[in-house]
Amino acid sequence: MALQVLLLCCVKLVVHFFGLEKLSVSPLFSALVASTVFLLGFLLNGVLTDFKESEKIPGELATSLESLSLELQAIPAYQPEARVGGAVAAVAGLSRDLLGWLKEAVTTEQLLFVYRSTHAEVVGAATQFRGDASTLRGRLMQEMAVILQRINRVQAIRETTFVPLVYWMADIASTLLFAGLVMMESPNISESVFFLAVISFLLILLLRLIDDIDNPFGYSDLGSAEDVSISALEQVVGRLNRDRPKTGL
Repeated sequence: MALQVLLLCCVKLVVHFFGLEKLSVSPLFSALVASTVFLLGFLLNGVLTDFKESEKIPGELATSLESLSLELQAIPAYQPEARVGGAVAAVAGLSRDLLGWLKEAVTTEQLLFVYRSTHAEVVGAATQFRGDASTLRGRLMQEMAVILQRINRVQAIRETTFVPLVYWMADIASTLLFAGLVMMESPNISESVFFLAVISFLLILLLRLIDDIDNPFGYSDLGSAEDVSISALEQVVGRLNRDRPKTGL
């Protein structure tokens, strides 16, 4: 980003040196600045909506996974002969793969295969309870449904770009604005270069920020700085897999 700003400033100096500045300051230029800022603000507001929603997803996944594990481990208290160790282990395995999937170390197909296997294990554990298990089974199936719903939502956010046409308009408007600043006549070259550097830095930074926020789950991208926190999910995955050998169920 700094190199882009420096390059624009160098181009401005070259254009000024050869006397190629052909544009004069006018109200139309102010309108171009205002329209570009408005367009970028609209774009930022759009991607922030998805980002704020995405902040809730890791916590919801963590809650569903831990609740599911605890509900399964409670079944032997009602039905002593029930064996739910396989289901508890399957939930712990699903949590590991889910975390790996968020970090893009596991493919969506692999995760869904593990999900289906875990679902079968959970159903098998639920059917061992011979009492009035409608409420218990309903909670277990609901938690599994919530996990699948959140998986599909994350996948949709990853694959969907916020109105590509608006991105193109923002890029074109920014480029035209930079070109106008470079070609604009100015009696004071120092002031001209200063304002060019400040405006181009802010706009390029904003464009980079919008592009980064558009995918709140870019953990595998080393250049991504704005991702939602998954610390709650990591802690739950650690607890589920640490406590799994001690269940004895």
